[in-house]
Amino acid sequence: MEELFDILPSEWAERFLETEKERIELQFKDAGPLSLLQSKAGGRGYLPKEQGYPVTEEGKPLSLLAQINFSEMPQMENYPEFGLLAFYVDFQDDFYGLDYENPTSQEGFRVFFFDDLGQESYTKEEQEIFFDEVEKGDYYSLVNGEFEITGQISDQILLNDSCDFKNEFGDYFYELADQIFDEDADKSFALANLASKLEASQIGGYPFFIQDDPRVYIENAQQDTLLFQLNSKYNQESGKVDIMWGDCGVGNFFINKQDLINRDFSNILYNWDCS
Repeated sequence: MEELFDILPSEWAERFLETEKERIELQFKDAGPLSLLQSKAGGRGYLPKEQGYPVTEEGKPLSLLAQINFSEMPQMENYPEFGLLAFYVDFQDDFYGLDYENPTSQEGFRVFFFDDLGQESYTKEEQEIFFDEVEKGDYYSLVNGEFEITGQISDQILLNDSCDFKNEFGDYFYELADQIFDEDADKSFALANLASKLEASQIGGYPFFIQDDPRVYIENAQQDTLLFQLNSKYNQESGKVDIMWGDCGVGNFFINKQDLINRDFSNILYNWDCS
């Protein structure tokens, strides 16, 4: 990435390049009605009847945030080669099911992984029935429609402030930038601007946050790997908002690396924040 060498001293540019890792960068398209098995954000997804429809303790149905069919995705180390990973959150809650005191509590959200896609699923119509009694004013959909998800491998450099950054460099992003540039605000801004260009919806790679990495506040947090990240999305062609977390925020789901390898999705850390 040549821009790094335009901003940073060569030794630091090389140091940042050493952090490069793969991610699956995700794109979204309004492609009309999608099947239950396709990778998508919003809409209704594949949900085996044997699983049961996910609801809160109060009986409120959760909504499909997104699902990833890995047979449609490029392969990446440690992540599934097949099967479907689904994320459900509470669209009837101001915080979209996030419990800030206990962000691993799968009460207001759920993460499912189905490696057998041959089981009988609820149909779209059967899933709609769960929402028959939901008042429109009580529904805060953050995905405004149903969007096909496709993915491609891209390389990402660690430039965003996070626990990953602290673990790698021994300090947080802005503190390190002040040291490198001797508090040259223009250079620090240029580096932060470059970092923002790498922000995306993705599987794997490095996360970004509007506020802080929530793992900073959790003692001995085990969720060291970004499982899935969904960014807000404004559609410039249609002039409509397709995906919106609060005020242009981002949602993240983290998992322990070994749990990911073991396909154990029971201990997920969920977070979203906005400006």
